[in-house]
Amino acid sequence: MKIRENWYVDAPWAQLLCSTKMPDDTLQKFISLSDEVMNESESQNNIVYDNGRAPDTWNVELEKYSKYDVHNYIMETAGDYMKTILSNGSVKQHMDVAVSDGPHTEWNTKIITSWVVSLKEGKYLPIHAHSKKENGYEHLKISGVMYLKTPKRVERSPDGTIFDAREGGQITFTGMGSADQIQTTSLYNVQPEAGWLYIFPSTLNHQVHPFTGEGERRSLSFNIDFISTEQLDKIKRLNTPSYTVNTEESDRSKGYEVKI
Repeated sequence: MKIRENWYVDAPWAQLLCSTKMPDDTLQKFISLSDEVMNESESQNNIVYDNGRAPDTWNVELEKYSKYDVHNYIMETAGDYMKTILSNGSVKQHMDVAVSDGPHTEWNTKIITSWVVSLKEGKYLPIHAHSKKENGYEHLKISGVMYLKTPKRVERSPDGTIFDAREGGQITFTGMGSADQIQTTSLYNVQPEAGWLYIFPSTLNHQVHPFTGEGERRSLSFNIDFISTEQLDKIKRLNTPSYTVNTEESDRSKGYEVKI
């Protein structure tokens, strides 16, 4: 990958985490979107966390992205991520072989699921990943999290003990590094800041540390699937009067956009 002029990095053995600062007007649109979603319904604690400290979550219907004119931003960001992945060493050649019906000329993406998370003092997320495989197919390949609101960092807990503000509210990504114990690490800690978007493979484990103090740590997460044009064309060819693919496979081909 070209990082800067006359400087390239190839690391095809690594999962890549990319980040970008959203434009201020885009951030405000996502905040308004999350406000509406949270005001429309009660929180949905549909994920069980230990100790009963499940965060408040709200599912985001995909039409909200169009309503607030942010759908294209998500798709363009996912496209940028895919281009980065495909330029990483020999990953493109690998995907042509590892993914059926290659070689692949272009990739199509769509949002599968999306939700808002609102964390208050003491709440956290245990280590987890977003990948979801059914009948041999990985439905979620790219995940993203954007920070909409973040609490003030504090240095001491209410009982007066020293509080490690460096970890409070952080997200920690746990990758496949540290094979070389000096030059690599499996942990990447990120202090959330409103307006920043992180995008990564859905298989990448991550967790969120609790924070102490007032305020809200609000984020919006999403999962994206991608499929090649060659795979879509195959489904369309098979979905004929003489041979009809199963309903699940046919439905899976709908709603993708050519981006890469």
